[in-house]
Amino acid sequence: MAIADFVKSARESFWVGWKIESNWTDPVLFATYQIIRPLASLLIVGFIVILGAASSQYLAWVIVGSAFYAYVLQVIYAYVLQVMLGMAILVFVDRNRYEVLKNIYISPGTLHPYVIGRGLVSVLNGTISVVLTLLFSVAIFNGLLHMNIPLDLLGVNLLMLLPAVVLGIISLLAIGYMLCAVNIVSNRMEFILGDSVSGVFFLLGGVIFPINFLPAPVQYVSNVLPVTYFLDTVRESFGLPEFCLRLQATTCQVLPAAPGNYMSNLAILGLTTLAALILGISVFRLAERRAKRLGLFDRKSEY
Repeated sequence: MAIADFVKSARESFWVGWKIESNWTDPVLFATYQIIRPLASLLIVGFIVILGAASSQYLAWVIVGSAFYAYVLQVIYAYVLQVMLGMAILVFVDRNRYEVLKNIYISPGTLHPYVIGRGLVSVLNGTISVVLTLLFSVAIFNGLLHMNIPLDLLGVNLLMLLPAVVLGIISLLAIGYMLCAVNIVSNRMEFILGDSVSGVFFLLGGVIFPINFLPAPVQYVSNVLPVTYFLDTVRESFGLPEFCLRLQATTCQVLPAAPGNYMSNLAILGLTTLAALILGISVFRLAERRAKRLGLFDRKSEY
């Protein structure tokens, strides 16, 4: 019964979140926005790689990483703006603009299904962005520019892709929980927290360049981030090799590295996801208790 109530609450929260995110304009403009946003990011990254005279294999590697990084942006921004960028803004908007956070908290249910439901809206938006980015990649770089990048969307191994995407989304939702918790007990970080965390993931997660190019101490941080293994396993499901960056005189050379080990990367992704899930729920509960004790659920940011 408790599980059924949780699922029902999450489903209703999902519908509320979708209405909020999609009803700000007419459907045509909303659909156009959903298409242009991933396309713009794709073209920026793609042409940077082209101007750097990198190989077509490396371009495919970057495109896949940039495409699936949309999950990071959507989830973070859902919890702070839309799977991570939307959860922190969720707290700010519901507490300050709509003033419903306190009402949700004192209802018979809990905040957990509400937060999960709102986060799943970002998962849906992220999935749309990923699919559109990959389709436009093939259409522009192979169809229009005839670059013959080795990106076969029909040849992707779904048995490898689906577990990686599911674990990656769960890890991002868990991190979104932590960001949401921070913003419950703070009212001055909503607009920078998501950008800061997503920027760290973009730099250290191996989105557009291999992590071996980072300083050795920083690589230790990259090696404990779920997003690093999320992108590695996703790329391996597309049959793309790993790459490394080497300095030659004043230039950087991108070279294929040893073949990736999908099962070990998936296992580490599972472990880091579990750790993020435990940490996220624990931090959220601590923040929830502190907010209840200090009366922070109805505190407004007057700026």
